[in-house]
Amino acid sequence: MATPKSLMAKPSLSALTAAALALPGLAQAELQTDYLYSHYEEGDLPGGRAASGQSSERYTIDSHLFRVVAPFDDQALTVNATYETMSGASPWWVQPDANGRPVQVMSGASIEEERFDVQGAWTLPLADLDWSVALGYSTEDDYEAINGGIEGAYALQNGQLTVSGGLGYSYDQLDPEVGASSTDVIADADKDSFTAYGGASWVIDAQTLWQSTLSYTLHDGYLSDPYKRAFIVDDAGTVRDARPGSRELWALSARFRHYVAAANAALHVDYRYFHDDWEIEAHTLELSWNQVFAETWRVTPAVRWYSQSQAYFYAPYYASARSDGLASSDYRLSPYGALSARVDLRKALGEWELGVGAEWYDASADYAIESVDVVNPGLVEYLSLNLRLARRF
Repeated sequence: MATPKSLMAKPSLSALTAAALALPGLAQAELQTDYLYSHYEEGDLPGGRAASGQSSERYTIDSHLFRVVAPFDDQALTVNATYETMSGASPWWVQPDANGRPVQVMSGASIEEERFDVQGAWTLPLADLDWSVALGYSTEDDYEAINGGIEGAYALQNGQLTVSGGLGYSYDQLDPEVGASSTDVIADADKDSFTAYGGASWVIDAQTLWQSTLSYTLHDGYLSDPYKRAFIVDDAGTVRDARPGSRELWALSARFRHYVAAANAALHVDYRYFHDDWEIEAHTLELSWNQVFAETWRVTPAVRWYSQSQAYFYAPYYASARSDGLASSDYRLSPYGALSARVDLRKALGEWELGVGAEWYDASADYAIESVDVVNPGLVEYLSLNLRLARRF
């Protein structure tokens, strides 16, 4: 029997894992293989924020990602395969204590689950454009998804300006287990997601690059979390998590890269603005310094700041039921900020590359742009560690 869990954390972790595998400067004539192991562990929920008054363990994820990039003349095939094991407890609902202060109710039993994900992409030049066609599949105990997409890029001005765009689609099917969080959990549901983006990159000079991207995403279908509840004070009980049946998201991102020859290092600055029709507005700023020394070592320290507003229907708990039937106390829809710091160390050994990395993340109202009147007690802190092995042929 499954138990309540944090469904949205897993795709985010997989995306970070895949991004960490990127090896800059890969020559098209080389076959590249990578393996990355990641251990993600959320900090315990403090007893002072728990309805039980006792601290509670949270989510732990162990991830193994295998990647192969196989070039064929001016074309290439990229395959990513991820296997994850997940365990722990997750936030269930929030309720008021005797003083009206929100406290977190956690799932009562530990989650034990596996997930497998495979993504493939074929890149090729066609009609003066560089094309990429992708297809992927993901499965776990109660969840299955298939996705695909196409991207194209066109270089102008002798390669100094490149414009790109893409379309993507994903179909997700959810089959939650009855009794996971209550006897009234849904039998099954599905969701369609459409994504479109356009962007451009400018080579300003031999040391400087600027990239900008605008993306639009539409989710349609079941967007609630079947393993979460919301507390209604007037009823002295809970209802199922209920969110709108559609969601439109816009994101504008900018990336700045500058090589500092005197230090043999590169400065990376990334900014992202996000807005959706659930009235969530978010800002992300990341700074990293990529330092190469002794020709075969690279160390990359980085810091990232994040801040978001809340969804219009969110509340830690509700005095009475909303007239539109919506309800969610999910901390990921609450107003908060987050600060993270990470460091990545890599060593080249001939055709091999070894790497280790660590990231610490802390979500808190203290990091938010605007004042947060009521802090969600389920905000998370985590530590992520990774080991990396790469080989070029």
